[in-house]
Amino acid sequence: MMKAIFLLAVVVSTTALDLPSNFKTCNNSDPKVLECIADSVKDAVVSLAKGLKSFKILPIEPLAVDSLKIGESQGSVSLKQEYRNVKIHGLTKDLKVYNYQIDWDTLIFTSESFNNQVDFVADYKLDGKILLLPIRGEGKCNISMHNLITKHETHYEKFQKDGETYLRAKKYLVKFIPEHVSLHFGNLFNGDSILGEQMHRFLNENSDLIFKELEAPYEETFGLVFTKLANDIFSRVPMNKIFK
Repeated sequence: MMKAIFLLAVVVSTTALDLPSNFKTCNNSDPKVLECIADSVKDAVVSLAKGLKSFKILPIEPLAVDSLKIGESQGSVSLKQEYRNVKIHGLTKDLKVYNYQIDWDTLIFTSESFNNQVDFVADYKLDGKILLLPIRGEGKCNISMHNLITKHETHYEKFQKDGETYLRAKKYLVKFIPEHVSLHFGNLFNGDSILGEQMHRFLNENSDLIFKELEAPYEETFGLVFTKLANDIFSRVPMNKIFK
């Protein structure tokens, strides 16, 4: 069971907006339109690093998530996890977007992106077992995904408003494929330096295996965040102003 609460702007306006002037639009008649869209998406995400005041979108570098709770799972990693004051760094830095595809019949958009490093920094609380070893702690943590490939699959639907056609993201699926993951949890075992050092060594020697057990809740969290961001744009700008 996972629950996430986001400190992101809430869209309250029903007035149609134009894309910001620095957002690139693409012509459907262009034989390289999908490459154009991939570049446009990358530029748009990078431009959101400092937020977008006209759309009431807060900065996403870092991206703020108020809290994330993950209930105890069954398997080799059985942990109750609670994260607060989450800051996600690196979503816009050195970003690459590629393999963009659009199925206009099903309104499913797919793509891949690459980041050199994405850091998940938060106040944490853990209690449970990892590969039969007990672990508990409360303090600051940093979970870093290095050379991260992310697969994106967004399911949209069309809707009408004031005579215009818009897109709304119904579901945003995210799949993380990091080359390597590093984990740091401060103040493990109530600050016991010996146990904490031993556990950190164990965690990072087995970080890729451990992350495999934990990635689904993280992917679901990012999917919810990206759904919100997609709708902040698509549900407010008519399709004919995005896709020429």
